[in-house]
Amino acid sequence: MTRLARIPGGGGPSGARRGAGRGGAGHGRAGHAAAGRAGTGAERGSVTVFVVFFTLVALALASLLVDVGNAVNAQERAADLAEQAARAAANAVDVADLRSGTVTIDQTRACADASNLIQAYAAASRVDAAMTGPCTYPSLRQVTVSVSITTTTPLISTFFGSFTMKAHETACAEFGITQGVGC
Repeated sequence: MTRLARIPGGGGPSGARRGAGRGGAGHGRAGHAAAGRAGTGAERGSVTVFVVFFTLVALALASLLVDVGNAVNAQERAADLAEQAARAAANAVDVADLRSGTVTIDQTRACADASNLIQAYAAASRVDAAMTGPCTYPSLRQVTVSVSITTTTPLISTFFGSFTMKAHETACAEFGITQGVGC
């Protein structure tokens, strides 16, 4: 004779009536509804995984968007700073030549003025800005200044480090009324 183990809460020595009764699986409509809601153990929490995954992707994309915005802003700042430094350099007009009737840029003072402006900007804005080379003079009345701005962003710099945006601008020394006259 085979001996059957008794299951706690079962309906008898064989446990055949386990779950029978109110809400038990296999008896009546309530039993089927309860079994359908519970589902299998493998499906529980699958929506949570999708929500967490898509939330992380959305946060990464938002962070990347902010980083790209910072990079564009750094490029605009480099161009603006180069333009302002070139204007400062072009303001260094050689006074002796101006008194004789010609406009020329004092090359020893011009590059120093541009460098001072860039250093003052870097100190005031706490941005890593510098001249990338000496001033160049396409003509006696023109000066070109090259500037670089190094910036870091939260996400891009984590993987790639800081990056540098460069720009160069040319300014022309003018005096008096210069309608229609260019360098």
